[in-house]
Formats: sequence, structure tokens, C-alpha cells
Amino acid sequence: MSAVTVDPGTSGAGGSGVEVAAGGVDRRRLVSTIGVPAGAVLASLLVGAVLIALEGSNPLAVYAEVFRGVFVENRGLRNTAIGATPLVLMGCGLAIAYRSSLYTIGAEGQYVIGAVAATAWATAGGVRDLPSPLLIVGCLVIAAIAGSAWSCISAALNTRFGTNIVISSLLLTYVGIAIMQWAIRVGIRDPESFIPASRMIGDAALPIVPGLNTHLGFVIALIVVPVLSVVMSRTRFGYRADVLGHNPNALGANEVRESRVMFGVLGLVGALAGIAGYIQVAGVTQRINAEFSVGYGYTAILVALLGRMNLVGVLLAGLGLSGLTIGLDVAERTYDLPSSLTGLLQALIIIFVVLADAIAGRIELRRP
Repeated sequence: MSAVTVDPGTSGAGGSGVEVAAGGVDRRRLVSTIGVPAGAVLASLLVGAVLIALEGSNPLAVYAEVFRGVFVENRGLRNTAIGATPLVLMGCGLAIAYRSSLYTIGAEGQYVIGAVAATAWATAGGVRDLPSPLLIVGCLVIAAIAGSAWSCISAALNTRFGTNIVISSLLLTYVGIAIMQWAIRVGIRDPESFIPASRMIGDAALPIVPGLNTHLGFVIALIVVPVLSVVMSRTRFGYRADVLGHNPNALGANEVRESRVMFGVLGLVGALAGIAGYIQVAGVTQRINAEFSVGYGYTAILVALLGRMNLVGVLLAGLGLSGLTIGLDVAERTYDLPSSLTGLLQALIIIFVVLADAIAGRIELRRP
């Protein structure tokens, strides 16, 4: 019996396509989707255990403390959900971009630009007195537009001058952070603050969702995942985005400009990053200060890779990495471990994911 092949982007989970054979799910796809990230996390934890032992602590006790910090400690799950929110939003956008072979790494810049734009609008005279629901909706729209516009600069530079998207998006991140630093000192500075900081977000702050004990932004992130999954699997945009990553020449054959799809994908990446920036201000920090940019945009790259560019996988990876970070913070305080342990484990996960992909690729090439 012949196999049935589903085209890239047509899986309901927002994945990059699966092959179903008579015997069930293709094993190679299963290994790539589940085995590689699970193996990478396990390998990084094993290496981390060795390093913890070298510090004079019991690795099993430390990892037990990590588990306790997430599932037993007061607000452990709440903090995990809050920490995962920007990672999931930006990770979804980056996953779609990477499936389209658009390797942007500028989500951090779009994140801060969206936060600055939303804060500036929400605290402007004549606007800050609007009802809270209108402020929240307006901030979401403003943040999405600002982040999208910032991301599309890379698309414009690539289309007009052939500039590498990786380089331009990275450099634009530094420009975005510089704009944020100027804004909190001049543009939207709180005159009553003794340190550079923006005005308080005020009535544009996100409410706490009853039952979940977390802010509304987490619910927005949960909604974005299935919505984008449907968009990527059931719309022309999703199909064209996947085609751009697999065979861009096919777009021209169907009289679709490659640049148009590029602008759409990168605009979506920026919109999600901008929304994540506003949500972080409105749900967590309440204002922007000099330490607002903490690297969520870079960690979201790891989330997209660990989630295998599958939107449901991105959700799980975002929650997992956020939980690991929260738990390790507790363990570091309890056992007096180096504060760099979290970043080290994240770096090890990236290394092992890349290594596992390379090994799997070599094995695949050697098969007849």
C-alpha cells in the first residue's frame, strides 16, 4: 500500500508536514520532531549534572529543587506561565519565519519597539483617560504595527539592496534598544522617577484572569497558537510561506512575488514580538526601564528550534524553558550555585539540537 504524503504546512498542528505510511507515523519524522529535542534537553541536563557536581552540590537534589520550584513553590506555575508568554509569542513568529527560510534574529528589537510605542500611546495626554478595554486593545494594535514596521525594514533592505536578513535584523535590534534608552530618558520619561524610566502604563495594564492567576497576556498567547496553526494550514498565506521555504521559484511560477510573501512573514514576526513587548510592560513591569531588554527575543530563537518550528511544539518548548528558568532560579539560591547556570544549560540545548540534527542528516544521507 502506498504512503500518503501531506504537503508542508498542511498539518493541523501548524507543523511542517508529516508522512503517514501503512504502518503508522513515519519513524524518521517522529525522531526529528520528538527525539531530537528530548534528547538535546536530556543531554544538556546530564552535562549540567556534571558541572553541578563539580560545584560540590548533589545534581539529583538540585534538579529536585528545580521541580519543587515550579510545581510546589508558591506562584511557581504562575511565574512559569508569565515567563513563557513572550517566549511563545515570539517563538511562534520565528518558527514561521524559519520555515520560510527567513532567518531573522531581530525579535528582541521588535519587542522593545512595540513596548515603547504602546507605552507612549497609552500614556499620552488625551489617551490615558480612555476606558481600560479601549486602551488595552489600542495598545495591542499599536504594538503590533510598530513591531511589524520595524521587522519589515529588514525585508525592505533585502528586497532593495540584497542585504542579509540575519545581519540587518541583528543590527536593527541594537538600534531599537538605543531608541528605547532614549525614550525612557527623554520621550516618555516619568518626571517623578529618580532613574531613567517610562511613565507608568496605568489603565492599559492587563487584568489578572480568574482561575489561572496570571495576566491576560498568557491567555492571548494560548489563543495565538491554534489561530496561527489554522492560518498556516488552511490559508493561502500559510501555503505560500511554506512554499517560500521549500521552493521559492514555485511562487514566481504562480505569479506570486517572493518579496510580498517575505514582507508578510517578517511583518507577522514583528507584530507578535511587538505584542509580546506590550504584554510584558502591561502584565509584569508596568513601565519600561533600562533593564527592560533581557534577551527574550534571543531565547525565543531557542524556543522555535526546540519546538521544531511546530507551533504546538513552540508552546511546549516555551513553557518548558520558562519552567526550567524559574526552577533553576530557586535552586541557585538554595544551593548557592552560579547564576550563569541557566544560560549555560540553554546554550547546551542549542548545541545538542544542532549536533543531533547534523548526525540525523548524515545517517539519512547514508541510507540507500
